[in-house]
Amino acid sequence: MWREWFTLSNRDMRAAMLVGSLILVLVIVLFAAPLWRSNQVVEVHADSLAVAALMTSQEKSSVVENGFLLRPFDPNQADSLELLSVGFPPYVVRNILRYRAAGGMFRRVDDVARVYGLHDTIFARIRPYIRILQQGGAGTVQNRSDNVDRITDETIPYQPSSEHPYAEYMRNKYKPGKFVNLNMADTAELMKIPGIGPVYAQQIVDYRQALGGFHCISQLREAGTLPEHIGDWVHINAPNLKKISVNKLSVKQLRSHPYLNYYQAKAIVDLRRREGCIKSVRRLLFLDEFTEADIERLTPYLSLE
Repeated sequence: MWREWFTLSNRDMRAAMLVGSLILVLVIVLFAAPLWRSNQVVEVHADSLAVAALMTSQEKSSVVENGFLLRPFDPNQADSLELLSVGFPPYVVRNILRYRAAGGMFRRVDDVARVYGLHDTIFARIRPYIRILQQGGAGTVQNRSDNVDRITDETIPYQPSSEHPYAEYMRNKYKPGKFVNLNMADTAELMKIPGIGPVYAQQIVDYRQALGGFHCISQLREAGTLPEHIGDWVHINAPNLKKISVNKLSVKQLRSHPYLNYYQAKAIVDLRRREGCIKSVRRLLFLDEFTEADIERLTPYLSLE
C-alpha cells in the first residue's frame, strides 16, 4: 500500500525534474545577481571618476570671459565653431579660414594679429590661449606653446607669398590712415576696408539709400551687424542728405523712411488735414506717436516746404 504513494509514473518523473531544474536556475540567479550588480557599480564609478577628472582638467585650462570660453587652441587646426567660441568675430573667422584654405599657416603667435579685421583689443584677450603646434623632424607634432615669448622669438616670421590668393586679397585692402567718405563710397570702395566684404558693403549702401544719407558715423550701428572697427576707416564730409517733405508725402511714402513707422506717418498726415501745413518740427512732439528721441534723429531728414 505504502509503495503506491512513493511510486511515480514516467510522466510525473519528467514533471518533477523540470520543476527541480527551474528551482536550481532560480537559486543560481538569486545568488549571482548581487555580485554582477557590484561589478557594474564599480565600472560605472570608475567611468564617472574618469569623466570628472577630464572635466576638471578642462575647467582648469578654460576661462569664461564676456560670454566666451577662452581655452587653448591652435589657429592652424581649429574649426569655425571653436574660433567663434573663443571670441573671434564671424568676419575674422571667415578671413582665417580663407587664409588657411589658400595655403597659409600661422608660424608665430603674433601672426594671428595680422588677420584683417581683427581688433587689437580682441587679439590681446585671446593671445594667451593661442597654441602653435609645429611639425617635428620625424613627422611628430611638438607643442611649444608653454613659452609664448620663446616661440615668438625663435620661430621664423611668416612672409606671405605673392602667389597666394589671400596675399592678393590683403594687398587690395586700404592701409591704416586711409579714410572712406561714407556718403560717396560705392560697394567696391567700401570693400577695400579691412573686414568688409561684398555682403557688408551692400548692407551699408542699401541702408544709406533708405536713410537719404548718413549724417553721423554712429548710424552705421543701425545698418545691422558690422565689424566693430569700421568707424576707424570712414568719415562724413559735408553730408548732402535727401530730405522727406512732411507736408507733401503720403502715408506710404513717409513710412518708407527707416525712422518712421506706419502710425507715425499716419499721425503726420492726419495732423496736416486738421491744421494745414506743419511749420515746425517740434509740433510733432504734441503727437502721442513721437518722443523727443524720435524728433532728434528725424530732424536732419525733415523738410517743411
